[in-house]
Amino acid sequence: LAVREDRRRGLHVEGLSEWVVRSVAEVGRLLARGQSARATGSTRLNELSSRSHAVVLVVVEQASVPPEGSGTAGRRVRVGKLNLVDLAGSERLSGESSGTRLQESKKINTSLSALGNVVAALSERATGRSRVHIPYRDSKLTRLLEDSLGGKCKTTMIALVSPAASAFSESLSTLKFATRAKTVRNSPTVNVGDAVTQDALHRSLEAQLAALHAE
Repeated sequence: LAVREDRRRGLHVEGLSEWVVRSVAEVGRLLARGQSARATGSTRLNELSSRSHAVVLVVVEQASVPPEGSGTAGRRVRVGKLNLVDLAGSERLSGESSGTRLQESKKINTSLSALGNVVAALSERATGRSRVHIPYRDSKLTRLLEDSLGGKCKTTMIALVSPAASAFSESLSTLKFATRAKTVRNSPTVNVGDAVTQDALHRSLEAQLAALHAE
């Protein structure tokens, strides 16, 4: 899948569908649909391992209601983007790995390594090195999550480790990554736009979605 960027849509993944939802239940159904299509398989460490990352992009709009009789005057719209990300775990490659599982592990480890490089660079910048290059474009994953990894969003990261001695190396690597991530500082901002402009944009997007579904 190709990650594109333009003035009208911003950053987006080419070929994916976009859905307008108006309730938590509708969001839940879409999440379940996406989860059912996620690639899983048996590995050395896990009988049911995620063999792909999962990323859900949710755009949330909140409109204030103006006083009765004032029309749209004073109506404001807040727009936020929620990125829900479940990363596939890294795994040491062994001589027993082969075929599809080997290629999957290589791709997963490569993208996680790119994520680690971005977090490391952001950590350096947080210490005062303002001219540090942030390699967002080294991976589709980091490109897609640029706002969350040092932009204008609030970010919560949950790191999962194993108590098993056989997974010591992976757990240690995860904890080191989480330690670096704690030093990254984002600058959250509130996106407030004119209601008329936002309404027009919303209607335009709904029309485009209806046309795509008709095809």
